[in-house]
Amino acid sequence: MFLILLIALCGYNGLYLVRWWLASPQPAFGDFFGFWSFGKFAASSGAAIYDPFALADYQHSLDPALEGGFPYPYPPTFLLVLIPLGMMTLPFAYLCWVHGTFALYILATLGRSWRSIFGLALLAAPTTLIVAISGQNGFLSAALLIGGLRQLTSSPILGGALLGLLTYKPQFVLLLPVVLIASRNLAAILSAVATALLILVLTSATLDWSIWLQWIVRFPSYQSLLRDNQASLDHLMPTMVAGMHAIGAPVIIGYAVQLLFSCVVIALTWRACRQGMTDRAIAMAAIGSVIATPYAMIYDMPMVTAAIAILWKARADAGEPIPALEVALVIALFACALVMIGHSVPFAAATMAFLLFLRIARSPGDALSADHRPLPALNVAPPAAR
Repeated sequence: MFLILLIALCGYNGLYLVRWWLASPQPAFGDFFGFWSFGKFAASSGAAIYDPFALADYQHSLDPALEGGFPYPYPPTFLLVLIPLGMMTLPFAYLCWVHGTFALYILATLGRSWRSIFGLALLAAPTTLIVAISGQNGFLSAALLIGGLRQLTSSPILGGALLGLLTYKPQFVLLLPVVLIASRNLAAILSAVATALLILVLTSATLDWSIWLQWIVRFPSYQSLLRDNQASLDHLMPTMVAGMHAIGAPVIIGYAVQLLFSCVVIALTWRACRQGMTDRAIAMAAIGSVIATPYAMIYDMPMVTAAIAILWKARADAGEPIPALEVALVIALFACALVMIGHSVPFAAATMAFLLFLRIARSPGDALSADHRPLPALNVAPPAAR
């Protein structure tokens, strides 16, 4: 029944993508048009990428029908990925981006077991559809976070390097110091810091020595732009801050509630990581990274999907049942994510994610201890049936 459900969901995702493609969305290929234009612009103009007016004029030259524009709020790090994409045609760049980042995502999550029912589950998940139609970077962020966390035990240098690369989205690094310090992984800490510094020098030397200064100077204006457009983004954000804003609560109340949730996540993640980087600790760190940040979008939720896949695979390998409450929370969370594409459901996704986090935190840790060497081929049958 589970396999039939996954195949049905894959079919739904495929039909939705075809319908979206034929509808000729504007701009073409969604937010990915912005990524593509960033790469093209930065290749010739460097630090001018942080001039929103010059960037908007350039984007309109690429697509005169474009309404408004796409500002570039990311650190310069991300441009090292986007510039090669900008050298391609838009359709080809989109296909390379979605397929390439999804391949990294599924490999980081399942390793050699990607050709399994859990690999099919990642393909069928609603979060996969959301990232595909938006053209966003959710697969890449999840691949770096999950890959880094899974390598902390067996290869801390590599794990730290992957987490250092995740600094291209700083809001998802907030929980990582807790994870690395609690797991007593000095090698990964040094590797992450060295990687971030290396990328800083590389982007400066490749693009413009003033580019990081330009990002720092412009960052407050991007924060102001976000606040001005918060109402149009609330329905896409699975955070408590967005939920509070959607119901008209004062900003300070929203951040206070967000801080409360974040403190709970930090305390429980610290406790789990002190016991070792088990599959449960990895899942908690991944889900907690989405809960702890005040700025997350539904296209960032592949982190949550990957966490669930890792945890449920560990249960299947150990011959343990998946708790019905866990299944119900996952279904509810994914249903919320789909509804949020076009409708506002304040607090729903944030609450479901938090309850799922608490449920995982309460699960026994011994049976979910992870050996993070390359994964063997998956057999989901319990030991007695093999």
